[in-house]
This record gives sequence, structure tokens and C-alpha cells, in this order.
Amino acid sequence: MLQAHHRTFTGTIRLADAALLIAACWVTNRFLSGAFVSVSDVGLFVQSCVVLVCWFVLGERLDLYQSRRTENLFRELQSLGEAVVLCMGLVTILALAMYRGVAFHPVTASLLGFAAIAFERTAVRGLLRSLRVRGYNFRYAVIVGCGRSGEVLAATLRGHPQYGVRLLGGLRLPGENGSLPAGVRDLTDVGNLRAILSEFAVDQVLLCPSHEAKSGNLLEVFNLCDLAGTPCHYAPSFFSLRGVHPSVAWYGNLPAFAFSTGDGSPLRRMVKRSIDFFAALIGIVLLSPVLITVAVLIKLTDRGPVLFRQTRVGQFGRPFACLKFRSMCMNAEAKLAELRAANEEDGPTFKMKDDPRVTKIGRLLRKYSLDELPQLFNVLLGDMSLVGPRPPIPSEVEEYDWWQRRRLSVRPGITCIWQVFGRNRVPFERWMEMDLQYIDNWSLTMDMKLLARTVGTVVKGTGC
Repeated sequence: MLQAHHRTFTGTIRLADAALLIAACWVTNRFLSGAFVSVSDVGLFVQSCVVLVCWFVLGERLDLYQSRRTENLFRELQSLGEAVVLCMGLVTILALAMYRGVAFHPVTASLLGFAAIAFERTAVRGLLRSLRVRGYNFRYAVIVGCGRSGEVLAATLRGHPQYGVRLLGGLRLPGENGSLPAGVRDLTDVGNLRAILSEFAVDQVLLCPSHEAKSGNLLEVFNLCDLAGTPCHYAPSFFSLRGVHPSVAWYGNLPAFAFSTGDGSPLRRMVKRSIDFFAALIGIVLLSPVLITVAVLIKLTDRGPVLFRQTRVGQFGRPFACLKFRSMCMNAEAKLAELRAANEEDGPTFKMKDDPRVTKIGRLLRKYSLDELPQLFNVLLGDMSLVGPRPPIPSEVEEYDWWQRRRLSVRPGITCIWQVFGRNRVPFERWMEMDLQYIDNWSLTMDMKLLARTVGTVVKGTGC
């Protein structure tokens, strides 16, 4: 029923989303305008038109209105949240350019607008899924290939009737030795695809090749679907790799699959970097008395330099100069070889509870992690993040197992998950696993929680 009126339905949802955003702007303008000079109703009308245009453009650019029947709610709301932030950001810039005093509160409007759209989308999603379970608004699909991904897809669709996708059957690709997914009707080989697309109302082709399939056969399927106007979804088996997030990168007009670790969303990376930059800048300003005091104490108690610059390995293996307040004697690195036998850590890292190289002032700095404060400048420069795996030294990286190198796929941080939950009592391999856990499950909320716990750890003085 709804499938036959897909464009009308999508257009209605698009207008409803825009109307909710405009309503959020009007509500914040009317109830919170005391903080700004009010603008006329004409100004509000112009602002509404800008919101409408921005939302429609972003909807197209970010594919907000493509079918999301098989996606989870979190992913849909994440995309909508990013779009709301971008839309309100553009509206704010235009509003500031048009008016000296603007009755517009972008943060409040964004939160209110997102909450309204999230409620609307959740309600619509629940209604549609209820209809699909009852046999309405379903789509037909055909699996092509005997790959492992086909088995996963078939099991997923059978186990989630609310997706509303019914499998007509499956086709083998030439050269494949495996079998089609269990319970999927055998429609012989891909040579019958043209006849099936002609005879049945197929809404999508799910291409799930095994490793034996040849690229020429895949191209044949793509071309056939393209000529018929049937969407083709490509699901190679290696997409199930742990921690891998696939996306599409463009080199001019040439698309290429991109496989990245961690979150591949450009907006979320931009938000994280913006938070890092401004938080580091504010931190340097607010903590400047502490920075100056520590620098003076080091100079008064030791004739050496205040800062210790050490080469560390950053994102993707790029070396950078990591800054710390010097907490050891001048020739500390030269003495390291003599102390290797007393190392209390497993793996390639070195740690001693009573390291003789640490100065008196250095012990105090390390206890409260004050020696790490200059790394705020590293964050400001973009070499580091506030939260992320700690930056290793090159000699440690040389001894990494290959799976451990994945921790270099993100910017290193001043604090990390193992420091908060283990703090120097974690075996090296578990330390690596915790870093990868952070990378695979990263979110801005997680960063906020880790920063809050780090403050508590520092105040308690349970550092190195």
C-alpha cells in the first residue's frame, strides 16, 4: 500500500521534518527572545524559508529520505542529528549576517528540533514496522551469489519481519562451489536473472558473491540491474571484518570502497576535533597559572630545561614531538638501558614504581598527572586529542603484534580508557584490547565520561 505511494509518503515526511524545525525556531524565538533584540515577523518568515531550503538541500545531500527499513533506529537518529546541527549552523551564520540583533538561539532550537523530529521518526518507524509484520508495505529481493554474507542477510531478513523484505530466491554465480543460504528457493544460476527481473516485481538485488566469483560476473550483474533500473546492493563477505566501517570515497568521478577503523562520519570527526581545539585553548588559558608555577618550580629545583620533548608515534604512524613537563634527570634516556632488567611491565613498555631517574618535583607532578599538561599544546596543534590511546614511542611500535597496530588508526590522546579503569595496573595485552574497544565503540558521550573520570583520578592523586 505505502510502497505504491512512496514518493508522496517521503515528501510528507520531508515537509513534516522541516515544519518541526521551523516550529522549534519560532518557539525559541518567542520564549527566549529576551536575550537578543527581537526581529519582526517578516524576519521570522525569512528565517523559516532559510530553514526550509537548508533542510531540503541537506536531505538530498545526506540521503536522509532513502529507505531505512533495515537500519537500526540509532543510525537513523544519528544521521538526523548531524543534519539538524548542520542546518542550524547554516541558519545561524545567515542570521548573523542579516541582522545585528537576532532573536535566534541555535543550541536550544537544535535540541528542541531534534527532539521533535526524533519523536516523529520513532512513531512513524513503529507504525511502518507494525504494518510490515502484518504483511503490508513489503519488498521483494533476490540473492545472487553463495557468499557468507548471503547467509547472514537471509537469516537477518527471516528474523526481522518488521523489515518487510521477502526473498524470492537465490541465484548462483559462475564458478561458485558453495550452496545458497538455507531456506532460500533455488532459482539456478545468474543466467536467469534477466527473466526473473522481467517476470517478477523485484525491488532489489542482493549481490553476495563468494571468493570464487569473478569480477566479470559481478560487472554483468551490475550492468543488468542498471539497465532494468533495479537497485543492486553489494555485500561482499569481508564486510563482516571486526571494527571495519565501509563507506564510499570519490576520486573525481571514480567511486572507491573505503574501509576505515572507528567512526567514519566526517561530521563526528569534525565535532571531536572542534571540541579538542576549543577545550585545549580554554584549558591553556585557565590553567596558565598552574603551567607557570610548575615551570618555575622545575627551574628552581633543577638546572635543566622545563619541557621534555620526546618523539612519539601519532595517527597512522606519523611521528611528532610530544611535550611534557620534565620529571626526570637530564640523562634519563641514557640510563634506561641500565634499568631494563628492573622493568615491572610486560610487553614493550617500561615502568618502575620507584624509578631512580624521577626527580623530587617530578614525583609530585606525576602523582597528579601535571607533567602531561603541556600536551594541551599538542592537542591544539592537532597531533593529539583529549581522549584516545596514549601515544607510544617508536621502539614500542616496532614490537607490536600486527593487530595491535590498529590503535594507531586514531589520534592519540592525553587520557584513555585504560588509564581511567586500570591506571598502570593493566597487563600490556589487555591495555591494547581496551584501546581497541575504545576505537570500536567511540562516541562523544564516551569521551565526556572518560574526561570526567580522568578529573576524578587526577584529583585523587592516583597517577604514575
